[in-house]
Amino acid sequence: MFKSKDTAVKSGAFESVLGKGIEIEGTVHSKGSIRIDGKIKGKVQSGADVMIGEGAIIDADIEGNNVTIAGRVSGNVKTTGRLELLSTGRLKGDVISGSLVVSEGARFSGSSAMTEAAEPGNKVPAKQH
Repeated sequence: MFKSKDTAVKSGAFESVLGKGIEIEGTVHSKGSIRIDGKIKGKVQSGADVMIGEGAIIDADIEGNNVTIAGRVSGNVKTTGRLELLSTGRLKGDVISGSLVVSEGARFSGSSAMTEAAEPGNKVPAKQH
């Protein structure tokens, strides 16, 4: 009857879509998942997943949980989860991510740093007042 947000994202549905005819200069904020097929210059910040479509041209830093790139991106990418460069993806910039997948045919120019997931037993103690 009701779909959870996770189900919508896994099935390919996005909460926000910026189509091919869209051009934005500035910062794009999204609390939910976003798919971009247009042109953006500035910054993209999402509290969920980000999909850069095959025809997209992005001159911006990108932050999100999981980021998938099928278009062109010039900018740094920071993910808490997975960054995936599909075969048509082009990325010029530095990457900080939990995991990185580069498909055959993709192009990546920059540096990559992997974050380590915190283990449940190794939590930093809270400051006491």
